[in-house]
Order: sequence, then C-alpha cells, then structure tokens
Amino acid sequence: MWGKILTRLFALFGITLTCVACYGTPYEEFRPYFGASGRVVDEEGEPIPGIEASVGNNKVLTKADGHFYVESFDYSKLTLIDIDGEENGGDFERKDIELMYQGNNDVGDVVLERKQN
Repeated sequence: MWGKILTRLFALFGITLTCVACYGTPYEEFRPYFGASGRVVDEEGEPIPGIEASVGNNKVLTKADGHFYVESFDYSKLTLIDIDGEENGGDFERKDIELMYQGNNDVGDVVLERKQN
C-alpha cells in the first residue's frame, strides 16, 4: 500500500523509480551470441570436408558438402583449420574471419587455398 502511495506522490512531482537500475539485470541476458554458417571450398569451388570450423571453444567439422554451422557466446572470430592434412584432398591454409553481427552470420562460400610446399 505504501509503495503505491509513494509511487503516485513521486509521479506527481516528476520523480520516477527505476528498480532495474537499483538491482541490475542478470549478465546472462546481455551475453553476446555469435553463430557462423557457410561452406568451405577449394580454389576450383569443390567442397572440402573435414575442415575444423571454430568460434571460441566450440568446434565442428565441415560435412561432405563443405557446409558447417558453429556458435559461441562472447567470441566473434571464426577460424577454419585443416586438421587432417592431405586426407581431404590437399593441405589447406588456415583462415580467420571476424564475425560482424551478433546472432547468425552466413559467411557464404569460403575459399581455402592450398599450402605452398
């Protein structure tokens, strides 16, 4: 009862109460989320399976068609690494891609170049 009376009295004089500012908001609500999807291909446009795609500590391998999807909180860089060497048709260079937007980022076809020996 006193809360309603005080709120109305403060409102009459243009004073507002903000409980969110007093108590804060849980950090979980504001954790940035980054997801990345796309397809890894070689210089000829052929899909490369078995490439490790990672965002933060989360890692996946590209499928037979070269597609991947990986997500993470608090980290905005996609890293593509050839972890099996010649087994997937060549030894490919590492590629890092900064994710521009919170949420899902479709990076499209990403071309990995073969390492020069």
